[in-house]
Amino acid sequence: MALDRVLSSETQLFYTGVRVPAVQSVDFSTEKATTDLQKLGNFNYSNRILNSNQTTSFSYSILITTGSSALDPFYTFQEQESGFLSTKNYGFNIKDFAGENTITGAYLTSYSLNGAVGEMVKGTSSYEADQVSFTSSNSISFSDLSDDNFNVFIPRNISISSSSLTTEGVSTSTLNIQSFDVSVDISRESRNKLGSRTPEFRYPTMPVDGSLNVSFLKNSVTGIDLSPLVVDTGTISIDLKDNDGLTRMSYPMKQCSLKSVSEAVDLDGNNTINFSYVFCVKK
Repeated sequence: MALDRVLSSETQLFYTGVRVPAVQSVDFSTEKATTDLQKLGNFNYSNRILNSNQTTSFSYSILITTGSSALDPFYTFQEQESGFLSTKNYGFNIKDFAGENTITGAYLTSYSLNGAVGEMVKGTSSYEADQVSFTSSNSISFSDLSDDNFNVFIPRNISISSSSLTTEGVSTSTLNIQSFDVSVDISRESRNKLGSRTPEFRYPTMPVDGSLNVSFLKNSVTGIDLSPLVVDTGTISIDLKDNDGLTRMSYPMKQCSLKSVSEAVDLDGNNTINFSYVFCVKK
């Protein structure tokens, strides 16, 4: 039977040969960078040659899930390698009934994690990759479309705590927190060599900072002073727990300091305060 279209239910993402569960979206794009060759006596370009350092942009978003076989691939990676600052690269495969897209040499360029009341925790990762290739000979099989067996992290099992931040910290035990958003962006510099079109490495440009935004309902906030010359720093941790209260994933943000405070209220709404932090990303 002819294939008239590919549905989202027929598409799966694989990392190191293992199917990634709870994927919400996948996208990639690639553009050929070329140099036009021209010579005297000719109005037209005589040829176009492909430049080195071709780059494919790739990203995916997933629901963060519990269970050792259903964790965020990057979370597992950062525990084993050097995390955000690593020069190790990924390989991904996107399969459907039309064939397979293979993405190689993918270096992390951004990572975000967000959660809110009434929503499931979601993570998004973006990469710069060396190349993407397509083949129709390795399409998805029906066994790859089996149902995922996992549980998602729910808002009541999220814990946020602070240490060493005296009056500028946040905690789910004292504040009515409504949402959080963690993001890290990593600029990378390519290192090429003769005889290769793809970079040998894509080094992170240092330093690398991350941001944390926490929104909560106003109850009573006192003692915040943004005037000291030396700002208060500490650690803010986001712990994702299962239904038994066991921490399955922990995101500690060290050298965290309060950068800005905003407050807003709408007609018939709640007064909401937003704390924005910046933290230093280390290995």
